[in-house]
Amino acid sequence: MGFFKTISAGQKYSETWPLEAKLAMIFPENRIIKATKFAQKFMPFIAVFSVVWQQFYAKSDLVALAIAVLCAIVALCIPLQGLYWLGKRAQTGLPAQSAVKFFEISKLLEKKNVTTSQIERPTYQHLADLLAKAQKHCTKEFWEEL
Repeated sequence: MGFFKTISAGQKYSETWPLEAKLAMIFPENRIIKATKFAQKFMPFIAVFSVVWQQFYAKSDLVALAIAVLCAIVALCIPLQGLYWLGKRAQTGLPAQSAVKFFEISKLLEKKNVTTSQIERPTYQHLADLLAKAQKHCTKEFWEEL
């Protein structure tokens, strides 16, 4: 899968994954998603600030300008790194123990007459979709049992 498709998959994954406190103890997604969203908001400001700051205090120094531009590029790449990680994670197959729990949750939702897709080898994106459905249709007790 290409770079931009992975970034797109990461964006979809971050929008799908339910940010439940119970899941934060099991999976690192909550922390990565929050950090990536923070970086998407503030890193463009940091990038502009680094170049503007350099222009105010070292106008004629080309080395300082090069360093400021490199800092700006690095700052703009940080959100992409988070989205890339999320995209790769979304495409990764679930480990055996998580897959068993995936099928248990799927059966629980089917008992509540919620349609779920029949998947032979679930990925983390499939888990995110399933947990999002569970968040809509299940009570707080479901999250405490998880």
